[in-house]
Amino acid sequence: MHLVKPMAKYFSICVVLLCVSLVSYSQENSPFSRYGLGDIYPQQNITSRGMGGVSAAYTSTQAINTINPASYGSIHLVTYDFSLSIDSRSLSSANPVDKYKSTNLLPSYLQLGVPLTKSKNINTAGLVFGIRPATRINYSVAQGSHISYDSLGTTDSLNQLYGGNGGMNQVFFGLGKIWKNKAKPANSVSVGFNFGYEWGSKFISTKINFPSDSSYENWYGSNSTDTTHFWGVFLTPGMMASFTLKEITDPVSKIKNSYVLAVGASGTLEQDLKASRDHTSETFFYNSDGSILRIDSVYKVSGVQGKINIPLGFNGGFMLNKMSTNGPYQVKKWGIGVDYSFMQWSKYLFYGSPDQVNDSWMIRVGAEFSPTPFGNKSVFGNGLYRVGYYRGKDYINADGNGYNVQAITLGYSFNLKRYHSYDNQFTMINTAIEFGKRGSNVNNITENFFKFSLGLSLSDIWFIKRKYD
Repeated sequence: MHLVKPMAKYFSICVVLLCVSLVSYSQENSPFSRYGLGDIYPQQNITSRGMGGVSAAYTSTQAINTINPASYGSIHLVTYDFSLSIDSRSLSSANPVDKYKSTNLLPSYLQLGVPLTKSKNINTAGLVFGIRPATRINYSVAQGSHISYDSLGTTDSLNQLYGGNGGMNQVFFGLGKIWKNKAKPANSVSVGFNFGYEWGSKFISTKINFPSDSSYENWYGSNSTDTTHFWGVFLTPGMMASFTLKEITDPVSKIKNSYVLAVGASGTLEQDLKASRDHTSETFFYNSDGSILRIDSVYKVSGVQGKINIPLGFNGGFMLNKMSTNGPYQVKKWGIGVDYSFMQWSKYLFYGSPDQVNDSWMIRVGAEFSPTPFGNKSVFGNGLYRVGYYRGKDYINADGNGYNVQAITLGYSFNLKRYHSYDNQFTMINTAIEFGKRGSNVNNITENFFKFSLGLSLSDIWFIKRKYD
């Protein structure tokens, strides 16, 4: 087919761009990323993010839902999906009173879905490949303090700088299969799994030195660094079931409307990541250009082997959909869903030691709606509008009070598909917006965030032999 080469070339470019983005330095400054394995990236497709992240029972022939791999059986055409996000954060500290803002362009994912059976087959299966960031560590926090010398009856100033960077990335493949009822194809049962490899690093440092106006300005500062590289595999199984509640055929348009209830659940099994750790304590001073000059290594150890234990996670929910069928095409008129997720982060261990984390949970609600899904005259008429909300507890517990998280989401997908018998190409431009907050009045540090995500989902029939030149 004449589109194969341009699409394959575009896919290769996206792979390169995402890989470069995964290893590039980010300017975000989030002190929350100091704990655990850092700030967790949302794993949902952009379409789900517009609905508050609802994904446990979400299926689409256009979007690849990696949260529940049982959805892969709904893939009918070769589809690749690429997304970027703009992340804007505003951190506020109550004591001392301070604010910090940052805006970053971040990669979200690159995914390729391939159907393994023909779309008209009752029992269909799909294969998915993907690469994405899972967590991000990046922070730099300066703190001034005073020390007392009781024997001398004097006090002096002390500068402390805490910094860190790193994160975890994932590459994976997934397989899903669906078994449909021959009499009512909307009634189905499906299962699937994701299997992948994850790797990353965590670098943290603490620098302590006396300021230039200190009585001890000629004393050397101390620098303590800890670098850990880790790697391992993960497995995410999932299942889903759909049931037709009611069917109505319009006598004029002959469009059949079906009300379908879908339920689904998935989970990430407990993981033991292998790790290698280096630790250094040294004395230093700053050069005139601000760079660090090491004076002496006080302590150094390299290649300490250990494990990082990541606990079990679960996600489940349901979605009520109104499906409209017009001839050979079936589309979603609207859908409403609810998700609940939970992860036992209190069982997280880093080289056998716990961290300042706690069990996390999240409730998500969302909906999507298309005014005229079979219309060809208006992009805004046959597009998909989305709205959602989520609320829960973050896994990070930096101050012992826990951090509540909540956000309102909006989304829209430009459906560029024209329903022609001679055209099998689907193109959708997906967008999502999130307005949210992490923390409350009981926390010393709170965070307001705004995220805008943009994704391209392109599907077509690949690898078929030409009939005409």
